[in-house]
Amino acid sequence: MKNLSLVLNTVMGIAIIILFYLQFSSKTLAPDEQQKEEVPTTEAIEEMIVSNDSSSKIGYINVDSLQIKYKLYDELKSKLEKKEKSYDAQLKAKSKDFQKKIEDFRKKAPNMTQFEGELKQKELAEEEEKLYQMRDEYAQRFEKEMIELNTQLYKAIKDYIKQHNELTKYDIIIGESQTRNFVLDFNKDIDITNDIVKGLNKKYNEDKASKAKP
Repeated sequence: MKNLSLVLNTVMGIAIIILFYLQFSSKTLAPDEQQKEEVPTTEAIEEMIVSNDSSSKIGYINVDSLQIKYKLYDELKSKLEKKEKSYDAQLKAKSKDFQKKIEDFRKKAPNMTQFEGELKQKELAEEEEKLYQMRDEYAQRFEKEMIELNTQLYKAIKDYIKQHNELTKYDIIIGESQTRNFVLDFNKDIDITNDIVKGLNKKYNEDKASKAKP
């Protein structure tokens, strides 16, 4: 559970960038195709941009900037950090207690009978095994909680982008981050990152206010 920020940014960054897929108007798709959501390959995006005519509308989103500015991302990251600190604190406390028991055994061992010594060694071995199990259990819990919060973030962004594009009607929305670059150069006029962040945070504030009402 070390290097939380790096792990979190990488996992969430990858999840977010998957959202920025091609969105065509319904008249260009057959009925069966309209029900499918496909993440385009880099080649497909490049081909779409190259073949783009003057009537096409392209939206660009900087994923790293979105993460920094989106309030829900900070909230979920904070939750994970608190979970990590809680798990670490519990493990450290248990480990410290176990170490004291080992030191106590070492001091008393010379005065113990062979039977008492073997019994105590067995007891300490079982406790050590439980400590390892506890560590593994916390690691699994943390991973599960990270996936759940990541899914929550993914859904919030995906749902909003769909809603946003019902009004803006972009033919293609492309995303770029430090870990995944789909764009080498672009016209800054097509950058809609701030619009998306503004809308996401507005909805975030509205949802928080709604939950706070009695």
